[in-house]
Amino acid sequence: MEDVTLYAYQISPPNDQLLYFAETLEECQAAALEERRELKEGDPDDEHEAMAIYRCLVRMPDQQTLLRILNEETSPIEACVVERKLVALVTE
Repeated sequence: MEDVTLYAYQISPPNDQLLYFAETLEECQAAALEERRELKEGDPDDEHEAMAIYRCLVRMPDQQTLLRILNEETSPIEACVVERKLVALVTE
Protein backbone atom coordinates (compact mmCIF):
# COMPACT_ATOMS: atom_id res chain seq x y z
CA MET A 1 0.00 0.00 0.00
CA GLU A 2 1.02 3.56 -0.61
CA ASP A 3 2.00 5.83 2.26
CA VAL A 4 0.14 9.14 2.68
CA THR A 5 1.06 12.34 4.45
CA LEU A 6 -1.29 13.70 7.11
CA TYR A 7 -0.89 16.35 9.78
CA ALA A 8 -1.72 15.93 13.46
CA TYR A 9 -1.79 18.12 16.55
CA GLN A 10 -1.58 17.17 20.22
CA ILE A 11 -5.05 17.34 21.72
CA SER A 12 -3.63 17.28 25.24
CA PRO A 13 -0.02 18.48 25.34
CA PRO A 14 2.48 16.99 26.00
CA ASN A 15 0.71 13.66 25.30
CA ASP A 16 1.76 12.41 21.85
CA GLN A 17 -0.78 9.56 21.85
CA LEU A 18 -3.87 11.78 21.69
CA LEU A 19 -3.72 13.32 18.25
CA TYR A 20 -6.21 14.97 15.89
CA PHE A 21 -5.47 14.30 12.21
CA ALA A 22 -6.16 16.47 9.16
CA GLU A 23 -5.28 16.31 5.48
CA THR A 24 -3.40 19.61 5.33
CA LEU A 25 -1.22 21.67 7.62
CA GLU A 26 -3.67 24.58 7.32
CA GLU A 27 -6.64 22.42 8.39
CA CYS A 28 -4.62 21.05 11.28
CA GLN A 29 -3.54 24.51 12.46
CA ALA A 30 -7.13 25.81 12.24
CA ALA A 31 -8.41 22.86 14.31
CA ALA A 32 -5.67 23.34 16.90
CA LEU A 33 -6.43 27.06 17.19
CA GLU A 34 -10.14 26.30 17.67
CA GLU A 35 -9.29 23.72 20.35
CA ARG A 36 -7.12 26.31 22.15
CA ARG A 37 -9.91 28.91 21.98
CA GLU A 38 -12.33 26.43 23.56
CA LEU A 39 -9.82 25.55 26.30
CA LYS A 40 -9.25 29.23 27.10
CA GLU A 41 -13.00 29.90 27.22
CA GLY A 42 -13.41 27.01 29.66
CA ASP A 43 -10.56 28.15 31.91
CA PRO A 44 -9.20 31.60 31.01
CA ASP A 45 -6.75 31.70 33.94
CA ASP A 46 -5.04 28.39 33.11
CA GLU A 47 -1.83 28.53 31.09
CA HIS A 48 -2.02 26.04 28.25
CA GLU A 49 1.09 24.38 26.88
CA ALA A 50 1.96 24.75 23.21
CA MET A 51 0.38 22.16 20.94
CA ALA A 52 2.81 20.37 18.68
CA ILE A 53 1.84 19.82 15.05
CA TYR A 54 3.43 16.90 13.25
CA ARG A 55 3.73 15.87 9.63
CA CYS A 56 3.01 12.15 9.69
CA LEU A 57 3.76 9.55 7.09
CA VAL A 58 0.93 7.05 7.45
CA ARG A 59 0.61 3.54 6.04
CA MET A 60 -2.75 1.83 5.69
CA PRO A 61 -2.75 -1.36 7.75
CA ASP A 62 -2.72 -4.82 6.24
CA GLN A 63 -5.19 -7.42 7.50
CA GLN A 64 -2.98 -8.72 10.34
CA THR A 65 -2.22 -5.19 11.56
CA LEU A 66 -5.90 -4.28 11.38
CA LEU A 67 -6.75 -7.30 13.53
CA ARG A 68 -4.16 -6.23 16.12
CA ILE A 69 -5.70 -2.74 16.18
CA LEU A 70 -9.26 -4.04 16.48
CA ASN A 71 -8.25 -6.44 19.24
CA GLU A 72 -6.52 -3.55 21.05
CA GLU A 73 -3.13 -5.24 20.93
CA THR A 74 -1.65 -2.08 19.41
CA SER A 75 -2.82 1.49 18.94
CA PRO A 76 -3.72 2.81 15.49
CA ILE A 77 -0.98 5.43 15.80
CA GLU A 78 1.70 2.86 16.64
CA ALA A 79 0.53 0.59 13.83
CA CYS A 80 -0.01 3.13 11.05
CA VAL A 81 2.27 6.14 11.61
CA VAL A 82 5.65 5.18 10.17
CA GLU A 83 7.30 8.59 10.53
CA ARG A 84 6.49 11.73 12.50
CA LYS A 85 8.22 15.11 12.28
CA LEU A 86 7.50 18.24 14.31
CA VAL A 87 6.58 21.05 11.90
CA ALA A 88 4.91 23.72 14.07
CA LEU A 89 3.82 24.77 17.54
CA VAL A 90 0.47 26.41 18.23
CA THR A 91 0.67 28.84 21.14
CA GLU A 92 -2.11 31.41 20.58
